[in-house]
Amino acid sequence: MNQKEIRKARARIAEINTRLGEMADALEAEKRSLTTDEQEERNALVQEKEILQLRMERALSGIEPTEREASNGRVFAEAVHALVKKRTLPEGSEAFVVDGEIRIPATRAVTDSAAVEPLIPLTIGEIVPPLEKGLILSLVGCHMQYGIMGDFVLPVVAGVEATIEDENAEVADTAVDISKLRPTPKRVSLAIPVSNRAIDQSNEALLEIVRTQLVMGLTRLLNRWMFALQRITGKASDGCFVKTAPTLACGTQFTYKDAVALKGRVMASGAVFDGTAAYVCSASTYADLEATPRDAGSGRMVIEDGKINGYPVFMTEYIGDGVLGFGIFSYELVGQFGNMRLLVDPYTGAKKNLVYFVLNTDFDLLTVRPEAFGVAKLSQTATIGADSASLSLSSTANSPATKDIYVSGANLTATISAAVGGTDSALFTVNKASIAKDGNGNAGEKITVTYTPTSAGSHTATLTLKSTGATDVVVNLSGSCA
Repeated sequence: MNQKEIRKARARIAEINTRLGEMADALEAEKRSLTTDEQEERNALVQEKEILQLRMERALSGIEPTEREASNGRVFAEAVHALVKKRTLPEGSEAFVVDGEIRIPATRAVTDSAAVEPLIPLTIGEIVPPLEKGLILSLVGCHMQYGIMGDFVLPVVAGVEATIEDENAEVADTAVDISKLRPTPKRVSLAIPVSNRAIDQSNEALLEIVRTQLVMGLTRLLNRWMFALQRITGKASDGCFVKTAPTLACGTQFTYKDAVALKGRVMASGAVFDGTAAYVCSASTYADLEATPRDAGSGRMVIEDGKINGYPVFMTEYIGDGVLGFGIFSYELVGQFGNMRLLVDPYTGAKKNLVYFVLNTDFDLLTVRPEAFGVAKLSQTATIGADSASLSLSSTANSPATKDIYVSGANLTATISAAVGGTDSALFTVNKASIAKDGNGNAGEKITVTYTPTSAGSHTATLTLKSTGATDVVVNLSGSCA
């Protein structure tokens, strides 16, 4: 940009700021939210402003794009113009425009004859690294798999261990059943509205702004998908912190003991700790823990230097306030499958002078070991927690097998009762029928479940935990007898 273009861009940014201010004043005066049309207008104005600012920053910094970046940007912008105006595609765009769609491949293609890279201005590999930066996975050292054509490539087989058995005894299942770790890719769609004026003014910056918007939109979705406490939609798989009950029920304020106990519950599951173990909470909860003393005399806080007891604490609003999560993130797989397809749609928003860039691709999240993730949750009312939603035991006839489950409670007014029921309840017993509360209404004890089969086969039952005023917690029990 020359000085004249910079002045023109500044004037246009001032116009946009004025219009955005007018919209804000109208909303405040009328005590309402943006209408659909106003929202789309606002998004288009903000994107146009971002493009102008991006071009100005590049011009003022004196840093010019590399020859490849500039060439890619021009080809992309020219291809978009051709698609919008229904003109012949420019030379160099044939490699990535197929049947009116911009195909975003996993890698850059190479022609067989000259062994030269054709101009493919955008690849999945260019989207994923900045996308990872917005995910906690990146912070703890995990990486998203992309361009997958089949199953996940498992980065860990932790939890697989040898056992000592009699000469002819059947070997028990390991903690990670590799054969059951099959992805079920889900279609992910994203529509980015861009004004025709922004397209006309953008030139090579259009590629950069579309890439930025793609990454931002996908980051928001994947963070919400991964960290929300409930499945975000019936079409999605569960995130790693979706639990039928909190792993640890806490009172009205987290203590250092609660944070360490949460880590302990994950540790007790047998999941192998590595460099990806971390806490997760919202900014509000993070601030509270930074201001909460560990004890009455040390002067130390629960969170110090961004860590709790040596483990890093990361923030995301999608987990919600009053929640502290802990997990070993190498057990959470995130994958993008096949190609990404970007459709340039000049028709849907034509009345509003908008062109939509519509992305379609497939993603999936898979929690390899749910027990490697735990949730501590604050509550104002009676609450029961359990560190497992299900227990699976295996044995031989008339030979007992045992597993423990840790039960917690907060704000209780009565004891927690534990009762086994269901189809094969006679084969399962517990060592405690109740857990008492302390003077503050808190409870926390292990319950041992014993499975004693009398004949070969598969067996099921339930363990129901109850307390006055609290929501019942049901733990599914399953047994396998060889």
